[in-house]
Amino acid sequence: MKASYFAAMGYSERHSFPQTWPIPPAYNDPETSVQSYQDGIEECEFAEEMGFDWLSFSEHHYSGRVSTGTPSVIAAAVAERCKRVKIAMLGHLLPLNNPVRIAEELAMLDNLTNGRVITGFLRGTPNEDQVYSMNPAEGRGRLLEGMDLVLKALTEPQPFSWEGRYFQFRTVAVWPRPVQQPYPPVIVATRSDDTIRYAAEHRMSLGVSFVPVDQMAAITKKYRGWCEEAGWSPTPDNIIYRGSIHLAETDKAADDWFESLKQFKLGPTIPLRRTVAEAIQSARTGGEFDLRNLVAGSPEGDVVGNAPGLNFMGGPDTVAKQMKEFHDRAGVGVVDLLFQQPRMDHRGVMKEIELFGKGVLPQIKEY
Repeated sequence: MKASYFAAMGYSERHSFPQTWPIPPAYNDPETSVQSYQDGIEECEFAEEMGFDWLSFSEHHYSGRVSTGTPSVIAAAVAERCKRVKIAMLGHLLPLNNPVRIAEELAMLDNLTNGRVITGFLRGTPNEDQVYSMNPAEGRGRLLEGMDLVLKALTEPQPFSWEGRYFQFRTVAVWPRPVQQPYPPVIVATRSDDTIRYAAEHRMSLGVSFVPVDQMAAITKKYRGWCEEAGWSPTPDNIIYRGSIHLAETDKAADDWFESLKQFKLGPTIPLRRTVAEAIQSARTGGEFDLRNLVAGSPEGDVVGNAPGLNFMGGPDTVAKQMKEFHDRAGVGVVDLLFQQPRMDHRGVMKEIELFGKGVLPQIKEY
């Protein structure tokens, strides 16, 4: 297995935020913010030093917990400091963006890193639909069309026009070309059947976030079946799992930390006004409202509703066994890990990265 460090670039005083989305800008202090990004870059450098294979960057808006509204900007800054590790864009929220602009950013990053970019496309959590006033009912269609357009923009050698349902361009001619030909490796981050099938049919990797191992196994079973129908077999490197982690010297120390969180109340418990959340959920799926898995950049990690809130927790041997279960049952070959947990400061994250590099990574490399 390979390990990826999720570079959330969280604001260091994020424990003081209300448990809401969006986070009011009044909570931001520029001096603290500058230092927080420097701390985040230092964590990336140390993760590379400790043997992590990837650094990952995701697009989230209006949140100091995952402070990467423009992931290409922070990825470029980190890439200048980290010279060997893969730069995984996991990724751009394609329905919210101009796909041609995303193609330009990815091609430029691939040049700046001399071919170290990994590309990821995803729709994002429902609250993100509000950021640029996108119609939630169009999200899936925009994602599918956007992926087609980005890939054509990265590979077409001559200028072309595009007349789609959601995107229209008179002229597209992306410059520079990516270093990796025909384009960097692509991951589709999804749990939905149509986009899982899209990934399989286009020989792309699959990324899934924060689900328990039994759900992960069910998703990857579908994916492998559709890959077989498309005439190819995915390797473990084609299956990526993003999870939250708290790593301690011992299982007891991890349990004690988890128990200590119950002492703190971070503010109101409703991340979005319920009427807004219900409307978004209905427009997206036509299904019943479910508050779980609703808000990116939440106090619990990247998504509200993780039960019990962490996917991997314990001492090195316990965490390695937990990861082995994802490998054995779901075929996971890459674990993308969020270390910036509630009330975990920069020094604590650095200690966890070191412990992971010395105590966990040597074990999972053998899986």
